Amino acid sequence: MRQIGFCLSALLLGSVVNAQDVLQPLVVTGQREVESDGNVDLEEIDAERVGELLGYLPGFAAVASDSAGFGDTLAVRGTANTLFFGGAGVAMVVDDVPYGDVYTYSTEFFDLESFTLHRGPQGSRFARNGAGGLIEMTTLGTTDTAEYGFSAEYGSYESLNLRFRASGPINDRWSYTFQSYYKKRDGYIENTNPAVGGNNDDREQMGALGSLYYNPSADLEVRFRAMYEATRDGSQRLTSLNSPDPFEVQSDLPGETEVDRFQLSLHVDQDLGWANFKSISSYQNWQLGPSIVDLDLSPFSGADSDIDQEQKLWSQEFRLESDDSESLRWTAGLAYLRKDTDGVADRFFFLPGNPMFGIPAGTFFSDQSTIFASEEQSVALFGNVQWDASDRVTFEVGGRLEYVESSLERSKVESGNAGAFGFQSYQPILSEADGWYFSPTLGINFELDDETSLFARTSTSFKPEGFTAFSDNPATTSYDEELAWETEVGLRYENSAQTLGFELRGYYKRIDDYQLNSSVQPTDFIILNAGRVDSYGVEGELVWRPSDALTVQVAAGWNQVEFNDYTDLSGNDFSGNNVPFIPQFTAGLTARYDFECGFYAQTGVRAVGSTYFDGSNNSNFKQKAYEVWDAQIGYQAENWNAAIFARNVFDEEYYSFMNNQIAAGAPGDPQVVGVRLGLEF
Repeated sequence: MRQIGFCLSALLLGSVVNAQDVLQPLVVTGQREVESDGNVDLEEIDAERVGELLGYLPGFAAVASDSAGFGDTLAVRGTANTLFFGGAGVAMVVDDVPYGDVYTYSTEFFDLESFTLHRGPQGSRFARNGAGGLIEMTTLGTTDTAEYGFSAEYGSYESLNLRFRASGPINDRWSYTFQSYYKKRDGYIENTNPAVGGNNDDREQMGALGSLYYNPSADLEVRFRAMYEATRDGSQRLTSLNSPDPFEVQSDLPGETEVDRFQLSLHVDQDLGWANFKSISSYQNWQLGPSIVDLDLSPFSGADSDIDQEQKLWSQEFRLESDDSESLRWTAGLAYLRKDTDGVADRFFFLPGNPMFGIPAGTFFSDQSTIFASEEQSVALFGNVQWDASDRVTFEVGGRLEYVESSLERSKVESGNAGAFGFQSYQPILSEADGWYFSPTLGINFELDDETSLFARTSTSFKPEGFTAFSDNPATTSYDEELAWETEVGLRYENSAQTLGFELRGYYKRIDDYQLNSSVQPTDFIILNAGRVDSYGVEGELVWRPSDALTVQVAAGWNQVEFNDYTDLSGNDFSGNNVPFIPQFTAGLTARYDFECGFYAQTGVRAVGSTYFDGSNNSNFKQKAYEVWDAQIGYQAENWNAAIFARNVFDEEYYSFMNNQIAAGAPGDPQVVGVRLGLEF
């Protein structure tokens, strides 16, 4: 088969191998003690959402449409997701529980023990297929004694952030963890339409996560886990790109976005002596609706959209893992995933008549309703082996074999008030597809001495073929699989005193049949396959501790992700253009100084390079490079802490997302100043 042949030829051509995960991957931790191996401290960068890590993680890109995650894009080294349909380019796993499509990902952090970005294809190591990379989060676990924590934050725009956590034993066999958060703020965007007025983009979110642990013996642990999150937002943060003030709009609709996310999982961890067995069973229900957006952003009833959508996700993983202390370490697993998605998209358009363009005289309106149901099932075998051939050399080999089948049922009805724009029922679409995919990995790590090591890796990945429901033409409903081959080499150094560490990586990736989102009208989107995309870049991270009081961390990445072969539906050749949604460089710096008296001062700056938001690289839909500074000063005692903070200190204006079909964008967060108080007991 074509994808298997592609994988094998890629490995034959690129016989270099890596130990990106023989080495520690980049870890963003929630602890104050930070290892000098490329880690970043969540507290230092003051991040509460995945998108806020943009700039601090080289090779990572995040585009936030400010719609509770719906329509967001995440990418690693050029591999990304499309907006509403298609596979994830960057997978997400929290406490071993996989998420489905990117728009269902949690946008807010719970209190974390660790946040790990695994770069490169991760199909051989995880139940979830990570084509470009994988985000792995571990929330805080149970404690030997009862512990409680509470924090409260208040700031600009009447923002409020409350968090609570508790953990500890119930008896000698049972223990628990629980944490929750509640966040709200007034909107950033002022609606100057007197008929509506106010700030329509108010935000309100809450979440709760609880786990119950049962340990009947020293070699067995059973965990029952439940999570719920709710978003009750106002309008999507969209304003006209032609507006002199990006924080003003004249919409006739206040807008609304509601999302509910519910997750249940059962974890069994059994020590068999010769290996460790894990079983993770999970179910997630994600619901969007209503999601009401004013598409023309005017005081008139010109165009609007209302989407209700639901995704149900079932997964089952069985995994065997060897002892990490052995010279031969291995992982083998079997994973099943089923994803059912149902949706209704209602759109309304109101236009003045123009006979020259075939629109009858007078006025014209159109009500469109699209109803769809899609299903995807996959079964995967995955495995990874690491072998210490000597004290200095470690080899890695792994692979993933996966079968995927998908289907789509879609219908659309349109009604209007004049001539040809009257009632119309579109041809129902029923499509099915299936395929086998194989993605191997090879790697090597060579220690030059006790402080310096070289590593290399080559691997292939896939995103399966599928369907989009937002297309009226059956010929453009389907898209082909995306296949990639990535090779990286790198150098890692950490001195014996652990006061200085850095890592430098270079990579090249070829992506065939790149899955690309394309708009055919303001509310209809299809997925095209660009013939070929080339991605290459350099990434570096450094941690420096000149004293016990001062920690400095620097991260930077430069990449070139461009179309080698791409012609759009209109016949325009965009070969040589930059792939949209991928900044050309990112950089971040954090510094923290802890005074002996308990006070501390810290600052962070992240820089994001120029980013295009369409394949034609139109300068009207390009965000120029920008920098965002954050800072705080505080006091840390044994059981309490307090801080004064400022985010976006210099009130930098930029867009985190642009829509070229309606010439609108989502402006980034403005300056926010506040205070925080935390208690631990």
